Amino acid sequence: MKSLFRSVKNLLSVDMGIDMGTTRTRVFVRGNGVALDEPSFVAVNYRDGETEAVGKEAYKLFGRCPPHLEILKPVERGVIENFELAEAMLNGLLENLFKKKALLGARICVVSPTGATDVEKKAFEDVAIQVGGREVFLVEAPVAAAVGMGLPIDKARGLVCVYLGGGTTQAAVFSEGELMFSVSEPVGGEDLTEAVISGIRKKHRILVGAHTAEQLKTAMGSAYPSDRDETREIYGKSVMDGLPRAQFISNWELREMMEGPLNRIANAIKASLEKAPPDLAADIKRHGLYLCGGTAQLEGMGSLISHVTGLSCSISGNPQHACIQGAEKVSGDMRKYGRFTTTPGSRQFTG
Repeated sequence: MKSLFRSVKNLLSVDMGIDMGTTRTRVFVRGNGVALDEPSFVAVNYRDGETEAVGKEAYKLFGRCPPHLEILKPVERGVIENFELAEAMLNGLLENLFKKKALLGARICVVSPTGATDVEKKAFEDVAIQVGGREVFLVEAPVAAAVGMGLPIDKARGLVCVYLGGGTTQAAVFSEGELMFSVSEPVGGEDLTEAVISGIRKKHRILVGAHTAEQLKTAMGSAYPSDRDETREIYGKSVMDGLPRAQFISNWELREMMEGPLNRIANAIKASLEKAPPDLAADIKRHGLYLCGGTAQLEGMGSLISHVTGLSCSISGNPQHACIQGAEKVSGDMRKYGRFTTTPGSRQFTG
């Protein structure tokens, strides 16, 4: 009888988690795990104002689309900048998952940035409702990440989880099952990519696109000095005459180009630790820092942060999915994690 009830319930409704980040949007569906992981991009056709493509299909057009198309990002620095684009992007992405909406709508856990205003939180809630959410609640990114990584937040004192995203660096400090405080700084992986584009332009007088810079950062980039010596040939457009030009770039050049934003990321984490109560200092020293997020995958990132803070750093095995996996766990056990969430009914909207 219980299994029949669960089957009918699953047909009528669905539990989902949405992590709509600056660079990527991820969705989990109860029973299917992480069902969607695509770039947070939308292609808009200015001839009719319609959405031409979303996700990876829109990202393919980035930097090479015709004049009547523009590739836009609904989310900047972790918050929704364009509500209509965000809704269009999510609707387009979810069409591939659901041929029709659940009869009773979805119960959705949405990952939101730390320090978001009521207006910014309301935007995440409204988007989730517009795409079929029946019940919506929010959980902050570093909190979701800590849960997703399986950290013992219910028992440990002075446990620090750092989320290194595309547009933000966020940190949360836990003590004996409670969130002590969380902080966010507007610096992340996109700043590293922009630094590569700017550095190549200044040093080699070549213009390269975001695709090329992102590939270089991922394949050869490093946050901390290493003995590895690697060189790769890239193609771009000469600043002088506008003609195509090839250039060899080394991994040590890339690290120098990214030095500015890398230091900002490390210093942001250091500044967040300075806000921790003195009584937690020994516990934080003992546990060290837990890193997650896509930018945590950059080679040497843990070594850089450890060098700046003097603390050991541990990186989860699947850092880019820590938040969405946390959203899945939170939504599956609200009795345990409900105190870390906010809902439209649990706070007063002042926007």
